[in-house]
Amino acid sequence: MPATIAIVGRPNVGKSSLFNRLVGRRSALTDPQPGVTRDRREGIVDFGTNSFCIIDTAGLEATPQSELENNMQNQTISAIASAHLVLLVLDGRSGLMPLDEHFNELVRKSNKPALVVVNKSEGRAGDSTQLEAFSLGLGEPILVSAQHGDGIFELLSEVTRLLLEKNENLNISTSVDATRISIAILGRPNTGKSTLFNTLLGENRVMTGPEPGVTRDAIHVDWAYHGQSLRLVDTAGLRRKARVTERLEQMSTEDTMKALRFCNVAFLVLDAVKDLEKQDINIAHNIADQGRAMVIILNKWDLVHRNKERENYFREQVALSLPQIRGVAIVKCSATTTAGIDLLMKQAFEAHRQWNRRINTSDLNRWLAATSQRHPPPMVNKRAVKIRYITQYATRPPRFSLSINRTGGLSDTYIRYLTNELRAAFHLPGTPIRMLARARSNPYSPQ
Repeated sequence: MPATIAIVGRPNVGKSSLFNRLVGRRSALTDPQPGVTRDRREGIVDFGTNSFCIIDTAGLEATPQSELENNMQNQTISAIASAHLVLLVLDGRSGLMPLDEHFNELVRKSNKPALVVVNKSEGRAGDSTQLEAFSLGLGEPILVSAQHGDGIFELLSEVTRLLLEKNENLNISTSVDATRISIAILGRPNTGKSTLFNTLLGENRVMTGPEPGVTRDAIHVDWAYHGQSLRLVDTAGLRRKARVTERLEQMSTEDTMKALRFCNVAFLVLDAVKDLEKQDINIAHNIADQGRAMVIILNKWDLVHRNKERENYFREQVALSLPQIRGVAIVKCSATTTAGIDLLMKQAFEAHRQWNRRINTSDLNRWLAATSQRHPPPMVNKRAVKIRYITQYATRPPRFSLSINRTGGLSDTYIRYLTNELRAAFHLPGTPIRMLARARSNPYSPQ
């Protein structure tokens, strides 16, 4: 197992900015508003020949005022418990505060090796805080500026030295596992995405609650299911664009869309107790437009009455609203009781397999000859349009190129017809299919 480092501290000391600086990209959401970070967020830090896992945590008041804050504190305590080293971050501009003492007590009770990091120490801003921080009893504080990168090399050097002293394993492989499948969980707020995320992992990895907007960051966790390497991503609920006005929610939405762009399979979670909404369909269209494999989940199925009638309702609405991904898998599931989880993962693997399908060129052209003979392309300016051949030029999703005898010769309607016929003939249910028509490149060829 790689060495793990937890970043802790009160709100607004710059923990997420430090996390982003260390992992080398803007991964965690940052904002002047306190309490932006809620769930633990993990990343890999490379330093020389060494690598280790780093965890960003929530900054909280000493006494949680709500169930949400209590869950946030539990996530922070869990991060400290799993860490080999803790970074206690202070604000160099404001000096040592009573709440810093609270986090110091958490760290000291854990008996974990720790470093005090005085952030926002541009120029000499953190000098007085550094002197005060000696009183915490965690050794010499390190001055950094996460915003400008000052002191980061010194911090990582000290982190590496301490971990090597403890004989922790720093060296891990950072190469991408080519067989790993990335699954992103998407949907409107309060459909049970985070509960499903926790159920799949078998632990309370992210916070859940009845209030909307509990999840803010997209949380990535590497996982394995029946020997298959996976990356599971929990995302913030997506509301209609017109309703997203706050900057923080806009950032969360961008984070969710980024997770969608980089995933292989998207789980679209619907609340089975409620009727399908336009936003559910909008999210499904986004998934299809990005060319991701998809599985639709009817969550909270344990609360549904008149099951067959309800199932038929969803299947009819999906078929009517999403003709471009006919046959998409729909799984009845309960994240709270775990019912349907095995079937869900089976459908996820099947959707991924279809998404990677490559069809033999000779089979494609035999299909094309029969299909175009049965229903020839409409004529253009009283001249016949000939489709010379078809090839598959890519997968993920399956993409096909039609060679035709004239530019603009095939209408969108006819291409949709061919797409649907191809989907049925080669059994590609629910997979986005891309089909392009290209005219022969030689301008002197007979038309």
